[in-house]
Amino acid sequence: MAGMGLTWLALMVLVGATLPAVVRGLLPPLPRRNTGISPQAVVVVGAGRRRQNGQFSLTTRGLRRLQLAASLANEHGLPLLVSGGINQAPQADGEPTEAALMAEQVRRRWPALEVIEEGQSRNTWQNAVNSAELLAARGVDEIILVSDRTHLPRALLCFQSQGVLAQAAWQKRLPKQAWRPSAGALSMVPEIWYEWLALVWYHLRYL
Repeated sequence: MAGMGLTWLALMVLVGATLPAVVRGLLPPLPRRNTGISPQAVVVVGAGRRRQNGQFSLTTRGLRRLQLAASLANEHGLPLLVSGGINQAPQADGEPTEAALMAEQVRRRWPALEVIEEGQSRNTWQNAVNSAELLAARGVDEIILVSDRTHLPRALLCFQSQGVLAQAAWQKRLPKQAWRPSAGALSMVPEIWYEWLALVWYHLRYL
């Protein structure tokens, strides 16, 4: 009987993890929203690189973030700062940083858009620290920050710790049908648990 009860419990958890309404409730909360911000730039943080047949490219998540960020920068006539270094050290000669890959994509589609590259970061904290230095040199301290909804709470806290006021922007991934099972909702669950753990670690180490 106990085994059957555990089986039903596991089934209920699995079903719950496919429901957008349930998954939405698991998301780490966004920090209190800053009001009265007049963004002077758009910043997008990378989501990693991938290598195939000796060539580097952006991940699907990274491309999704970049698409939104570039569209916002183009729409509002703002410069776009792309932030991301390399996944692992050391960097081989000629190996492109994530920022360089993002900048290449943007310049190909939006050639008139001003792009600022920050290619030294290896984690979210460094994204914020290094980007804040580049922004400060331009007199910028109010931005639109683009990432995934799961990652934005941590990213916002890191940028705010550097004195940068940020509005969050992300592409919606959860379906509107809150109680209809969704593979997309299920795919977000590992990201959510990772971000909860990362938030604890960042509070202990950085924030």
